[in-house]
Amino acid sequence: MKSLRLVFSLCALAACSLRAQEERQAPPTEIPDFSNLDEYIYVPKSTLHFGFRNISGPKTSFSGKGKLLAAENIGTATNPNENRVYHDGIVSADARTTVVDNGDGTSTTVPSPNDGKTNTWGYGSDKQLVDGYMTFHTYSASITDTSIRAQNAERTSGVELSVAYDMGKVFKRFDWSIVAGVGLNDISSSMSGTVKANLTTVTDTYSLFGQIPPVAPYSSSANSTTTVTVTNGDGTTSSDTSDTSVLIGNKPVDRTPSVTSDSTSVRNRWKLKGAYFTSRVGPSLTMQFTSRLKASVSAGLAVVYAGTTYSVDEAFLPETGAEIKDSMKDDASKFLVGYYADATLQFDATERTGFYVGAVYQATGSYDQTIASTNANYSTKIDLNNLNGLRAGMTFRF
Repeated sequence: MKSLRLVFSLCALAACSLRAQEERQAPPTEIPDFSNLDEYIYVPKSTLHFGFRNISGPKTSFSGKGKLLAAENIGTATNPNENRVYHDGIVSADARTTVVDNGDGTSTTVPSPNDGKTNTWGYGSDKQLVDGYMTFHTYSASITDTSIRAQNAERTSGVELSVAYDMGKVFKRFDWSIVAGVGLNDISSSMSGTVKANLTTVTDTYSLFGQIPPVAPYSSSANSTTTVTVTNGDGTTSSDTSDTSVLIGNKPVDRTPSVTSDSTSVRNRWKLKGAYFTSRVGPSLTMQFTSRLKASVSAGLAVVYAGTTYSVDEAFLPETGAEIKDSMKDDASKFLVGYYADATLQFDATERTGFYVGAVYQATGSYDQTIASTNANYSTKIDLNNLNGLRAGMTFRF
C-alpha cells in the first residue's frame, strides 16, 4: 500500500512539472484592439423632409350652355275657368256662387253661371296693366353663349412629406440619393358674368271689362267679399254677403309668344373646388458646400390623384316677377401621370435636424369634367401642367 501511494505521488509531481513547463513556453494572451471602434457607430442614411409647399393653381376654363325654366302651368289659351299659374300672377276658376230657392223653404248654393269672368286672380307688378288690359307672363332663357372663359386657379399652400435615402458618393463633394415623397394641395377657381341667351316670353292678355284693378301686388282672395246687415220688414235683421272683387276674364283674349336675344339678363357663376394628392419618386444629386450647408436637385416621376366638384349657378331676372334660378353640379376624380423637378438648399442645425427651402416644378397633365342634364351641358378643363412654387420645412436624419 505504501508503494502504491509513492507511485501516485511521483506521477502527480511529474504532471505538475510538465504543465508548468508548457505554460512557460506558451505566448501571452493578446489584448483586443479597440482602435477601429468608430466603424461600428451607425451613420444616418435617411433624411426626412416635412414642411409645406406654396404652389400656383392649375389653369381652368369654363364653357357650355343651359336653359332656365320657371315651374309654372298656364294651361290652354281658349278654355274658360282653368287654373293658370304665371310667373307674375294667377288666374283661377271663378269662385262666385248663387243661392237658389228650392221652393220648400230651403235654398241651395250653386256656382254662378259662366259669364266669362272670374273673381279669383292676382298680379304682382303695375307694369302688367297695359292699355286697360291685364297681362300675365311666363319666361324662359336658352343660353347660346359659345365663349370659353379661362381662369387661373388660386395659389394654395399644402403639406408635403418626403424621405431621401443616401446611396453614396458620386464625386468628391457630390452624393446621390433616392427620394420618395407625397404632397397635398387644394384646387379653387371661380368666375361669374353675363352670358348671351335667347329669352322667350309668353304673354296672356285678359280683359278687365273697363274696371281699374287695385294697386299691385293684389290678390282677390284676400278681400273679395263684403257683408252687410239688412233690416227686414218685421224688424229682424239678416246678413247679406256680396262679392266686391274686381272681375277679370276667365280665359285670355290673346296669347302671344316672343323671342329676343339678350347678353345682359342672364348671369352665370362657374365654381370649381377640390384637391390633388401628389406622389413622387426620383434620384437626387447633392453638393456639400460645408459640413452644415448643402444643395440638391431632384427630378422624377409624379403621379396625381385629383378630385373636384364643378358647379354652375344660372340666374335670369325678367321684367316682372322674381328672379329665376337654377343650380347644378358634378363630382369627378382622376389619376394623372407626369414629372416633377425641384431644387433645395438645406442647412443642418445639428447632427440630426435642420431646415430646408427650395423651388418646385410639376407637370402632370389635364382632364375634363362635364355637367350633363336635360336642360344643361357645361364643361370645365383642369390643367395641372406648369405648376411652380416654393417649399420649406424641417429635416430629420435617422
